[in-house]
Amino acid sequence: MAQSEKIQKFDLIVPAEENGYCIFQKELEENPLVFFHLTPSRNFDSIVLKGFLSAKELGIGDLTSVAYAKRSSSCFANKGNIATEDLIVFAVKFNDLNQKGIKDNPTDIFVYLKEVQPTILGYCDIHTGYRLH
Repeated sequence: MAQSEKIQKFDLIVPAEENGYCIFQKELEENPLVFFHLTPSRNFDSIVLKGFLSAKELGIGDLTSVAYAKRSSSCFANKGNIATEDLIVFAVKFNDLNQKGIKDNPTDIFVYLKEVQPTILGYCDIHTGYRLH
């Protein structure tokens, strides 16, 4: 599932009240088919080569879905205020949300089928110590 084109590295936009505490450009944040996935930086190569996998598929937990936030600011909900390790936020695009294996929620989507993979548009680095909120 390797992505053939080079993945763009986006400059981190400073999250503030004016931009809804988001870290990507407005065009991405407001696109209804673009979503955001936060993961430790060490997972970058694996995701690019194999796609997004659930915790169960990775053998590190029981979750059978992969979560994608509708706004980048929502990615940080369970991370506290300060990044305790190097992180990466992927901006991804789905062609269609009305397909088997996708559960659409108010602030995120869950993808339950490994074969349902988005296109990676790019990413932002979040370094250890960065203030998330």
